[in-house]
Amino acid sequence: MDTDRNIFIADMHCDTVMQMRRGYDISQRHDTYHIDIPRLKQGGVGLQVFACSLNPFVKDDRPVDTIDAQLDVLHSEIEKNADSLDICHNSAEVRKTIDEGRIAVVAALEGGEPLENDPARVRYFYDRGIRLITIAHQRPPGWCTTWNEPGEETDGLTDLGYQMIEEMNHRGIIVDLSHSSRNTFRKVIEASRAPVVASHSCADSLSPTERNLTDEQIKAIAETGGVIGVSFINFLLTPDFNQPDRKFWENHAVEGEELKSLFVSAIPEEEKEKKWAEHDDLFLQQAKILADVMPSVKTVVEHIDYISNLAGYEHIAIGSDFDGAFPMPHGLEDCSRMPNLIEQLSRRDYSDGDIEKIMGSNFLRVMTEICG
Repeated sequence: MDTDRNIFIADMHCDTVMQMRRGYDISQRHDTYHIDIPRLKQGGVGLQVFACSLNPFVKDDRPVDTIDAQLDVLHSEIEKNADSLDICHNSAEVRKTIDEGRIAVVAALEGGEPLENDPARVRYFYDRGIRLITIAHQRPPGWCTTWNEPGEETDGLTDLGYQMIEEMNHRGIIVDLSHSSRNTFRKVIEASRAPVVASHSCADSLSPTERNLTDEQIKAIAETGGVIGVSFINFLLTPDFNQPDRKFWENHAVEGEELKSLFVSAIPEEEKEKKWAEHDDLFLQQAKILADVMPSVKTVVEHIDYISNLAGYEHIAIGSDFDGAFPMPHGLEDCSRMPNLIEQLSRRDYSDGDIEKIMGSNFLRVMTEICG
């Protein structure tokens, strides 16, 4: 199959805004990070969801200001690159942008903390262009619980949480359950009047972790008409990766904390890259230790196969988590390598129509139903 043909590709999740706010220029091709405009074009990506999020390691006392600043950066970059990008609020705008030969950008909020326990904030961020909200991230917002929160099964979704879901449904914002606890997941499925998604998750049966989706959760999303964005995050793809990676960072805990701090810092990109490069030898050690357990594009397709057999290919999408997780699987090192995924799907006897739906049309169908 010719993977250079015109297949619509939509990626439901990336964290590139975190880099852009430090001055990372997405108009230029880079050999760092995973996303920039030249590589998006090379990879044939037609729609990219850009998530705005808080520092997952430190509580933010001004979360609305932080997300506003990130949205300002995102909109500014789109305006500067209007020949290549456009912000889209509904499916009609997506189709128009793609017909014009540009890349559609959809803005997302990752984590409910910036809603500040006020359903009116849902409308505020809707007016700022947000069309997908991952309700939980690494810290609970107070009205729902996260996959890694101790005692996560206590509430799941408070009365305020039900109001938040209702307001997202009312406004036409996609509710995203990646990062949510099992109990939050169950209650949102019961509460939502619209399809729900998991923008960047994989199958728990293939790689057991609370961060992935059980068979029952996969079926539940499908029953709402939603989609699962199969992620490229290594520990979500294979359990073989987890133990050696965890042991490596336990042995380099000081360096690991420094790197985590650098990754989410707001220092200028040039300064960040200089400090990051001081750890090049450490990254080489990591690559050597993990060489035999790294997943590949074939591993991603195994998760797609599993979910397809369980719930149908109509409920599968792509949610890479580019620029939010390192390293990426072999064959999917950055967004320019998306055609490798198409090629692997074709080898598994998926039809051209199936591949088109998995790579992008399924998500666009959900966006059409919810956002218009």
